[in-house]
Amino acid sequence: MQEPTARRILIADDQEVIRTLVARVLRRAGFQPFEATDGEDAITQLEAERFDAVVLDLMMPRVDGFGVIEHLIRSQPQMVEKTIVMTAFPQTAAKGRLNHVCAVLAKPFEVTELIRHVQECASR
Repeated sequence: MQEPTARRILIADDQEVIRTLVARVLRRAGFQPFEATDGEDAITQLEAERFDAVVLDLMMPRVDGFGVIEHLIRSQPQMVEKTIVMTAFPQTAAKGRLNHVCAVLAKPFEVTELIRHVQECASR
């Protein structure tokens, strides 16, 4: 019998320390993390690969998280409901532009909360 494949999670954050931390946490929780350095890199990977969920920072250079979400709405609308937004400004994020994302996590976030949301969103 074949082993089940780990769920593939794309982590998009321009801060390397946060990306590395999230990837490490998700790997330990049994996920297969992939990293994107900004929104443009995330879009490139989303066009080339299949992911079970996306962990997305809002404030990034070149293309921000809102731009990634707009891209998903146009090209992979089912992935919007599998997207977890991380932001230091959750009150800004809540102003209607993120209605259909799976979850919004305030930075700094609790590791257990991150894992719970990724499990939930990847299962949709």
